[in-house]
Amino acid sequence: MANKGRNWVLSLFSSTLLFTAPMMVSAEEEVEEAEVTEEASDSYSLSLFHTNDIHASIDNFGKMAYFLNEQRAQVENSLYLDAGDIFSGNPVVDLQDGEPIINLLNHMNLDLMTVGNHEFDYGQEVFQYRRNESNFNWISANTRVVDNSIPIEDLDPYEIFDFGDFTVGVLGLTQNPPATNPAGIVGLEFDDYVETALEYEYLRDEVDVFIALNHIGFSADQRLAEEVDFFDIIIGGHSHTALQEPVVVNGTPIAHAGSNSRNIGLLDLMIDPDTRKVSIDGRLQSVSELDDAMVDETVQSLVDSYNEATDELLSEVIGFTDTGLNRDARWQKDVSLGNMITDSLRTFANTDIAITNNGGIRANIEAGDITARDIFTVDPFGNSITILEMTGHDLQEVIAYSYERSLDSFGAQIDLQTSGLNYIIYVDEDGRYADSDLFMYGEPMDLEQSFTIATNNFIVAGGDGYDFSKATIVQEDAGQVTNALIQFVQDTTEAEGAVNYEPTEGRILTKPIEEKYEPEPEPEPEEPGNNRENDNHNRKNHQNRGNKDNDNHNRQNHENRGNQNNNRKEVAPGQSKR
Repeated sequence: MANKGRNWVLSLFSSTLLFTAPMMVSAEEEVEEAEVTEEASDSYSLSLFHTNDIHASIDNFGKMAYFLNEQRAQVENSLYLDAGDIFSGNPVVDLQDGEPIINLLNHMNLDLMTVGNHEFDYGQEVFQYRRNESNFNWISANTRVVDNSIPIEDLDPYEIFDFGDFTVGVLGLTQNPPATNPAGIVGLEFDDYVETALEYEYLRDEVDVFIALNHIGFSADQRLAEEVDFFDIIIGGHSHTALQEPVVVNGTPIAHAGSNSRNIGLLDLMIDPDTRKVSIDGRLQSVSELDDAMVDETVQSLVDSYNEATDELLSEVIGFTDTGLNRDARWQKDVSLGNMITDSLRTFANTDIAITNNGGIRANIEAGDITARDIFTVDPFGNSITILEMTGHDLQEVIAYSYERSLDSFGAQIDLQTSGLNYIIYVDEDGRYADSDLFMYGEPMDLEQSFTIATNNFIVAGGDGYDFSKATIVQEDAGQVTNALIQFVQDTTEAEGAVNYEPTEGRILTKPIEEKYEPEPEPEPEEPGNNRENDNHNRKNHQNRGNKDNDNHNRQNHENRGNQNNNRKEVAPGQSKR
């Protein structure tokens, strides 16, 4: 493969002052900075600003717009790029199918965006509407339209920007397959990341700077960098990774800016006019550290108007919680918010069991009043409830898949929160799924029996790769998930005063496989002075396991002094008959 020479630089001193964070420096350091600037004075410079996984978080846009405008005005050449997932996460935006954020990003002069998985959340017609309204291009090299009857039109695989003295090529890659409602990607196919990148290797010789703008996650970006060596930098998203400075893999720096408008990524590129070598300095600018008074008035006015338009509806208090409802540990166990959501679905749909995927739980609910905004923020996708009927065996297969679904990206982990069902995942020495046990009402589930299950239509339709083909659909649309949550919160608050949950209830456990097959330990001899309850337990284990009638007979004898001989035989040494 062609490998254009690159010089990766991470230093305290950028070749320009644009991205240098405020700091105190010594006279010696100031001289060094001046020398670096002088040596690079003949180089071409490009300032890159990047965001990813905004997820409709628009409240900071006034400050962000001011910062971007101010910084871009100080340099000759700049680009603002976004690595995807601008939609889904804020009801102010989601209730209007994403129109507010497109209008805002237009005003913020976004130059280019790679399509993220959540760009498909509102459906294909809306996808194309929002794309048409954008002043910036949406790109994806590995997304192909294979059915021309769908509303989505072919996407450009890349964009080339000409700055006169040099050119910049940007190639886009989208998650394969996208984690979204499957109805949003009907008629589309998504290709392998590395194979797709190699198809466009020829661009390396046609541009001076070659950028991969990806929405595939940090782990996939690292694998891409290991396999191809012709990108000057990879700017990524999807995994919500915040890299304070780019990470270099196989000579290629990778930059991610976190999520939810918390940071703006800054990259300062210098291109040698003779060798065309590219040096890069990068960091993150925390939006919270920007001056609250420095806002773009036009953008802030739009943000305020969008918020006000939905404020009355979303500010309605529907319930209360003393404990708060948390999602943070959901990849390891059941959590309070997951338990509340699945209890809501099971109650609303009147089913035996309810399950929901962790990726659909988007925010915590703090202690205090619960508002409609909280509910729409927790579940911004507009999913409906689907009622299924399936056997315990088939459900166990789904749970097995759920634990290893994200193995390549994040490792094996819990992915299904549950109500009406408790389960234990047993893992081998490598942390991989080995077996599971399913329980209902404290008893092992009869795996031959069929059960009704409420869940969201996203995973039923194959979202996140789930396969419910062995299930029977009882009711495809049993109401909106958000409606179920609102009703449960209202009813529970009215009946109990608050929606309170423990941080975890032990509905989901992970154990080593050895614990599943360990023989039941022999009980140790009772020490003198133990109570009668322990004595009875010992008698049951030692003399007559499983013989309830005899055990009851012995207890009766112990309490009835009319049969002292039998009672005396059953009492451990030193134990009082009383």
